[in-house]
Amino acid sequence: MPFDKRKERSDIVDISMDVHDYASPAVNELDLCATSLPVTPSKPPAHKKGKSSSPNEQADSAIISTLSSLINTRSDTLEGMISANALKVEGLKKTVDFVCAEVQDLKKNVKDVDSRLKDQERLTSTWETRISDLERYSRRWNLRLFGVPETFKEDIRSEVIRICSETYPEAKSKYPDVVDTVHRLGRRGDNTKPHAVIMQFTSRVIRDALWKTAKKSQFLKDNNLRFAEDLTSLDRERRKSLWPRVREARAAGKMAYYVEACAFIEGVEITL
Repeated sequence: MPFDKRKERSDIVDISMDVHDYASPAVNELDLCATSLPVTPSKPPAHKKGKSSSPNEQADSAIISTLSSLINTRSDTLEGMISANALKVEGLKKTVDFVCAEVQDLKKNVKDVDSRLKDQERLTSTWETRISDLERYSRRWNLRLFGVPETFKEDIRSEVIRICSETYPEAKSKYPDVVDTVHRLGRRGDNTKPHAVIMQFTSRVIRDALWKTAKKSQFLKDNNLRFAEDLTSLDRERRKSLWPRVREARAAGKMAYYVEACAFIEGVEITL
């Protein structure tokens, strides 16, 4: 048994020697032991992977994409609206220019019409004055008589001639010829007082003499009769407006009177 152990040990030595001889005769055993060989990894190194996007980043990207699409859509829409509005503005500008031209023409026409209207107003005023003068002149041949009682089937002309003869007897024989037209004013039955009587004379001399005498006739006062001038409506309104001053002057003892539509106090004409 001992013999076998020695033999085994010798075999072991021989093997180690063979290994050193095979490796390198110049290499020291200590150097082989000191040099560390690289360790062979058991698994290959893992490859680097890119950063994976999180759900929040994906949602933000979707929102940005949606907003960008909406902005582009709105921009296109606004562009279209601006173009359409530009066309409308251009059309409106042309319309406004046309209307302004029309307004200028209308202003010119209105100015011409206004000028012609003023001319017509002046002409109308002139004609009204002339017509009023003609009417006033024709009425100077007339007198009005107030207070004559009304009767059915009356002969008003004969009654007027009788009253005139009593008032101014000097022309008694001439009245049938100079008293032309006689009639009452207004319709019968529409007044509680007797209607006034208007008479037209063919002689201004006899008419004026009768009128002058009638102002102080006692016969007229006793019978509640009164003669008056036949004035135009404008003259009556003017006299009516001047009457307060005439009445005040008469109350003060001054001489106040009318000449047609004019009023005088102490020989001086008064105005409104």
